Amino acid sequence: MTRSVVLLFLLSSPAGAVFTDKDMDAVDTEPLFDEEYFLDLTSFDYPLDWLRVWEASTAAYRVNGASLDRSDLLLDQQVKLPKDLLGWLHAQYLLAQSDDKDLRDFHQWIKLEFGPWSGLSAGIFGEPTFEKEDSDIGALLRWHPGPQAMLYASANAVDFNFNERGRTSQTYDRMPYSYELGGRFHAFEGTFEYDAPLARRVPDSNRLYSYRRSRLQTRWSASAWSAGYSYENKREGDEYIPDPTAKSLSTRRQVHAADLAAEAKLGDRDSLECGGRGLLRRAAPHRRWELQPYGRWRRSLADWAVSEAALFLAFGDKRVSGIYDGIVQAKLGLGLDFLYAKAGRIGLYGTFDIDDVGTHLWDGGDIRAMLLF
Repeated sequence: MTRSVVLLFLLSSPAGAVFTDKDMDAVDTEPLFDEEYFLDLTSFDYPLDWLRVWEASTAAYRVNGASLDRSDLLLDQQVKLPKDLLGWLHAQYLLAQSDDKDLRDFHQWIKLEFGPWSGLSAGIFGEPTFEKEDSDIGALLRWHPGPQAMLYASANAVDFNFNERGRTSQTYDRMPYSYELGGRFHAFEGTFEYDAPLARRVPDSNRLYSYRRSRLQTRWSASAWSAGYSYENKREGDEYIPDPTAKSLSTRRQVHAADLAAEAKLGDRDSLECGGRGLLRRAAPHRRWELQPYGRWRRSLADWAVSEAALFLAFGDKRVSGIYDGIVQAKLGLGLDFLYAKAGRIGLYGTFDIDDVGTHLWDGGDIRAMLLF
């Protein structure tokens, strides 16, 4: 197996989303999502052109910062730095930050993997922190049955020494563990993540927090198109004993999401990306469905510049306690990418709320960058 193929497998890492104490900040986040929120996420997301560069890179950094409203900034950044130390020893550093109105999530993973021998490899990974109570440690097994195929399984002990090295009176009645299965076969890849049920006690506020989550993600992609589907099932509980003010709360959230995008060349300088996203969310008493067709026209202005004009639409319905509210949204996106040969790119974007031109035309700016090492 060549070095490039080994590095490709390293990029499929078991460092998925796991429980953090930020999950406890808001048990029910559905009221934070207004009619425009999910279309905002779509309009600020990367085009296929950017995603192809990211997927083809081995060592890279990317960041996307977008204004959601006057007080909140969508911040998404990732770093992947794999290194072949020896023929049988490989290291990797991963950073993943995703801050939005649902959750503020930040992780830094370090991984060592040994092998492969006869197609099998094994590794250890972890997330060290200054406060030892928040450190994670895990192990993985990986199988490479062929040059374009890979399967892996991992187990992660989250906050593994929290009860022994905690700085507060908080304790886990049930420790958190995260398990992951994943793989890739040619253009198809998928992962299944399972966060085992946990219970975290907060004596200072007579609080018992509980959590469990499972998530399935699949994607089929090629150079000019991409399709994906994901499902999440998350349960949370916040119990106060005693509870004289009725603060106790429990919720179950189920989310189905799908996306499809394809790109066609229109001559030497122009390309058109068309696609759509759909979502179905259930979290009693909230229920929401939404369809989001969109189109991006990208034009090469020079070797160092690409412009974009895009239209994003949303149709759907949201219901809260039996009260329905229709969703009809339209946004215009304009942007300019500055290209730096093989070193990366920087993009400046803005969105305009064209379904509410009279009172709210400007709808937020977006700065994104990708650096290749």
